[in-house]
Amino acid sequence: MTTVYVKLPHENAVVREIAGTDELQELVGGDYEVVEDDHLEGISLVVNEDARGVEANNFPITSDGFLDWVYGPCVFIKADGRSLTADDLSRINRFLSSKG
Repeated sequence: MTTVYVKLPHENAVVREIAGTDELQELVGGDYEVVEDDHLEGISLVVNEDARGVEANNFPITSDGFLDWVYGPCVFIKADGRSLTADDLSRINRFLSSKG
């Protein structure tokens, strides 16, 4: 099992345990894309690119210095695929808090 953090638009993020990519795909609602934010080194954000402009926006990210938005569900996971640690969860919470 892998510990991830799931953030839905207009809701607080929650910790989840997943067994693999099928559950990851289910959490984001379809085919997914992996993106990163310049401020969360070592953590990847898994999103559904088809949600762009269709589902509610979730929060802004900065990738390679450019501002972008995450739409729909977002799953935070370690970039190497391992479980998030308590320190990682704290960093993500600070990141999300700064986004308002």
